[in-house]
Amino acid sequence: MTKTQLGHFLRVNALVIAITSGIALYFAFHYLRFLDPLRPAGHWWVDSGVQFMIFVMLFIAFCKVDPHQMRPRHWHWYLVLIQVGGSALLAWYLILSKSEYSEIIDGLIACLICPTAAAAAVVTGKLGGNESSLTTYTLISNTAAAVAIPLVFPLLQSGGQGLSLERFLSDFILICSRILPMLILPLICAFSLRYFWRSAHHFVAVKSKDLGFYLWAVTLVSVSAKSMSNIVNSGQSPVYLTVLAGVGLFACALQFALGKLIGHAEGQRISAGQGLGQKNMAFGIWACYTYLSPAAAIAPGCYVLWQNVVNSWQLWYKDRFDKKRAARGLPVYHE
Repeated sequence: MTKTQLGHFLRVNALVIAITSGIALYFAFHYLRFLDPLRPAGHWWVDSGVQFMIFVMLFIAFCKVDPHQMRPRHWHWYLVLIQVGGSALLAWYLILSKSEYSEIIDGLIACLICPTAAAAAVVTGKLGGNESSLTTYTLISNTAAAVAIPLVFPLLQSGGQGLSLERFLSDFILICSRILPMLILPLICAFSLRYFWRSAHHFVAVKSKDLGFYLWAVTLVSVSAKSMSNIVNSGQSPVYLTVLAGVGLFACALQFALGKLIGHAEGQRISAGQGLGQKNMAFGIWACYTYLSPAAAIAPGCYVLWQNVVNSWQLWYKDRFDKKRAARGLPVYHE
């Protein structure tokens, strides 16, 4: 295999390699005692290093965004309706029915209500989608989640016994403090660079166009290891784990399919599919542990793996599709 072929293989299979490496890394730390001295560094990386990587990825993605294209579109509001409305309907059913499968439904609600992942624009760009449009939706989706989660989850926690304004405001501020700075600060930095240091902005936007994708692949190693840790240490039976993993798979397939279906009407099938399908499940896992139960967190934990399997397949298919277009003398596909 030549260096060019190796580079192409790594680009197409980067996410599969990252997922596999993350799972292998978890089991290495779990079973190999000589790695114990490295555990504190590993915990620091998962808690702080990944956040820095996401900040850099978003900064690069925002540098490539045209502010004039950042306007709300019809599909943005349809996707928010699914995200918030679908979660509210499931919560309403769960509160009224007092179902014995509450943890399973809680996991499904977490998979629906979670906002779009900050790194979704990175994968969208690689797939030929509209990064500016998805960036706009990412901001809308995260704002909607910041309002909906402190309304829905405490009601689930209390069995529908009511929610005080004080509790809502405290939860709203807590959630905003976790998700909005990670979105707003990179946006401010990128737009400041665009208007006050154009040469540096051009370098980041043009010369570093693939850097964000590879940073996401590296970050995915840590995310996959953390997800595997949550699954293994959940204390649930294999059958129950399989059911919750199936819930994550169902939610993942449903949201990618609905997003693509809705976006197709406006010629943004890729962007809408990633907007609804690629979720910030690290936040979903935290929300389950905070408000619901560790068992419910398994569904969003598995969703992390499922969504990146979908992303890996899409990247492979896009590469194959572009090769066919190139053979016919057509340009690379973009929305």
